[in-house]
Formats: sequence, C-alpha cells, structure tokens
Amino acid sequence: MVVFTQIGLVFLVFIFGVKMNPEKLKSVAGDSLKAAFIQISAIAGLGMMLSWMLGLSGFESLVFVLATALSSTLVGLDLLEKEIDLNLAHGRLAESIHLSQDTIAVFSLMILGASAFTFEAISTSLVHGTAVLVLALLFRRYIFDSVAKLTEESRELLMLVSITVLISFLGLTEYLGVSLAIGGFAAGLGVSKYPHNMEIIDTTGSLKDFFSAVFFVSLGALLTVPSTRVLVLSGVMILLTTVVKPYTVIGSLAQLGQNKRTAYLTGMSLDQVSEFALIITIQVYLSGLISDTLFQSVIITATVSMIISSYTSRHGERIYDLLSQYDGITSRASKISGEIQHHDIQNHIIVVGYDTQGKRIVETLQEEGTDFLVIDNDPEKITDLQEKGENFVYGDIMDEKTWENISYRDAKLIISTVPIEKTSRKILELDTDADIILRSKTVEEGKKLLEAGAIYVNIPKVLSSELLIDHVEGLMENKYYREDLRRKSMLEIRNYLQDTEG
Repeated sequence: MVVFTQIGLVFLVFIFGVKMNPEKLKSVAGDSLKAAFIQISAIAGLGMMLSWMLGLSGFESLVFVLATALSSTLVGLDLLEKEIDLNLAHGRLAESIHLSQDTIAVFSLMILGASAFTFEAISTSLVHGTAVLVLALLFRRYIFDSVAKLTEESRELLMLVSITVLISFLGLTEYLGVSLAIGGFAAGLGVSKYPHNMEIIDTTGSLKDFFSAVFFVSLGALLTVPSTRVLVLSGVMILLTTVVKPYTVIGSLAQLGQNKRTAYLTGMSLDQVSEFALIITIQVYLSGLISDTLFQSVIITATVSMIISSYTSRHGERIYDLLSQYDGITSRASKISGEIQHHDIQNHIIVVGYDTQGKRIVETLQEEGTDFLVIDNDPEKITDLQEKGENFVYGDIMDEKTWENISYRDAKLIISTVPIEKTSRKILELDTDADIILRSKTVEEGKKLLEAGAIYVNIPKVLSSELLIDHVEGLMENKYYREDLRRKSMLEIRNYLQDTEG
C-alpha cells in the first residue's frame, strides 16, 4: 500500500510541476520569501524543542519539523485556484510561499534520499538532483516549444509527449539513485511552458483524479488504531500545522506591510502537511530510520490537516471577520500606503481593481478629463499607478477605512472590475448615492446584484455574445468593416499582451 501512495504522490507532484509558472510570482516574491523564511524558522525552532520534549531522536525530530513546517502545494493551491486565476494578491502570495517551501522540500528530499548519511553520499545526491532540475529547466526553455509544435495542436499527442517526458525523467532519477518524486517534479517543470501546460492539465485531468483517489485511499489504508503516544504526537503536530504555522505567516505578512485580510487569507492556505513531507516520511520509514509511531502520527496529521484546510479555505472570510478582532495583530503601514495622502475630491469616479479592464477604464477617464481614484491591494499594480502619477489608494476593499480615505460619499460613480460577489456586496452596502457598476462571472449572480441596487452588471459571457453579433452584422452590412475589425482586434490583443507582460 505504501508503494501505491508513492505512485499517486509522484503523479500529483508532476501535475504541480506542470502548473508552475515562477515568472508571475516576481511582484510578491520579496514579502513571500521573507514570510516563508520567518515561518519555517519559527516552526523549526519550536518543533525541535517540542520533539525533544516528546522524546524523539535527532533524525525523527528533523522529520517532525519538516512535516509541520512545510505545506501542501497540491491541496493549498487547488483550494485557492479561483484566487490565483483572478490574480488576487493573497492567491499569488500563497503560491509564492508554497514555491519557496517546495524548493526547501526538494533539497531536503535529495539529502534524506542519499544512499548513506555521509558527506560523499549526500553531495552526490545533491549534485544528481540539481542536475535533473537544471535539465528540466533547459528542456522547458529551449526544447519543449519545438516538441509541442510537432504535435500540430493535437491534444492527445501533447498528452503522450508529457507522459513520455515524465517516464524519461523517472527513468533518469531511478538510474541516478534520486527520489522518484524529484523526477516527477522535474518532468512537470519541463513541460510547464504556457500555453501548452494548460492543454496538458486539461487532458490529464482524468489521470489526476485517478491518482488523487489512489493517493488518498492508500493513505487511509496506512492508518492503524492509534496508541496514546501516537495521539499525543499527532495532537502536537496538528496544533503546529493548523494554528501556529498560519498565524506565523499572518503576523509576518502584516509586519511586512500587507493588509491584515490579505495576510489572513494567505496564512490560512498553509494549514496542511506537504506532500513532499509525506514522501520524505514514507521514504525514511521504509529505510527503517523512523519509528512506526512517528510514521502513523505524520499520516494522521496529514489527513486531519487536509480536512481542516478545506474548511478554512472555504470559510476564510468568515474566520477572518471572527478572529481578527481578538488576535492582537496590527498591520504595519507599507512604504506604498505610507506615501498616500488623503484624497479630498468630490464628484469623482472610483475604479475598484486595476487589471486589464481597469486600465482600459482609466485610459477612457483620462481622455474624458474626469477626476478618478483607483483602489487596489496589489503592490505591483500600485507601483505602476504611482509611476504614472495617477490618483490611487492602496488598501483592502473590504476595509471601511479604505473607503473613508477616498471620500466615497462624494463620488458620482463606482466601477468595480472584481468579479467576486463578496466584494460587490460590500460596495452595494456603502452609504452613498453614487451609481454603481459591478462585474459578475455568472448571469444568476448578476441578476441578484441588479436587484440589490447596481445600475449595471458586466457579465463577460453576455457581453461577448452581444459583441460577436454586432460584428457579424457589421461584416454583412459594411464591406469596409472587415479591415477595421481586424485592425482593431490586433490592436486590442497587442495592448493586452503589453499590459500582461509589462
């Protein structure tokens, strides 16, 4: 059954590698790396002390620390998939912290997976493992695009290519004596080039579901009736994983200048045991280096923490509203927010969110010569606004203080480009006579927002259909419409790509 768990984990780690895109994490890399370092250091220190008090050996203490300090990328980021797709600050912060932890986990796996605990064996394992990762990065950058083009956009062939790459890297790591998990991760990294990786994720979805089932079923089968010592160890590990670790991240991000809500939602995405920690635990258990007691404790902690994580992720906003009043954590003003003065203007337009749509709205308002303010909590977007000399406020949309700072009662129009119902509801609850334009992902939600007081709701699905019909009618009625349409479309795409890449 242990073998089935390893097989399931290897494929899931491969899928994680396919999803990875380090380039888009640069804007929050500074804060996320600092938070990850603080969190791991704090948990490592506390974990070593507690493991010593619980009577674990030096090597078992190391496994204890890794299991509690590292978080599950597969579980954590799957639960945050919507936030990451929407490019929200806490989604990208969590993604970057997970990446930092996974880097530590990969190198820990290389060390603990050495054939012997000697300097020579560990050095050899590190060299071989690093070489595999470097090979994957070189394949990703220089070869994969060409190989993907040979498939002639056939999704089935692209899936076969990705599986072939996976088998090749697994064979290479087996030959070099490196953990198969590193081979799976490297293979995923090697084929993670956008947009081909999206096709791979889509076509391997059924395989992912199968191996997820294999992993969780085999994980449950590894559990036995726990002894008192197992329950004590598990209780301590669960406390460290689901309470201490998230609050360490929350506190560190708040002190680094992130708003408190973003810090909370980021921290609560890290309250589970890493799949890499499970691989390490299984590997050293099979080698006879840790006791069955610790092995069982890690499995129980992983299972319980993943269940808890699904709850905290789903109800993150409610948990934040409840706990933030009593936690004693204060958010230190960031350099950006510290430079912002109170905007005492009237009869202006407030734009919520500075994404692609928000930028287009701002450009139009500039052309019209209309006074406006932009609200966003993404440091990268705020820096862009700052460099352009635009009026902006860096703050949490859900925080009343943010709205007070922009004289929202004196605004004549509020436009939100954020397709999140909770955000839209917050705007509708404001004590203002301003007209409100919102954005929604579904028609049903849009109907509710209109009934609640919005004068217009932007629903992309509806708008795209209406726009397409307009273009079809234009092509039928006007012989010059074709070239104008093509030129306009090319310009829109070029501007979008410039905004995305820039």
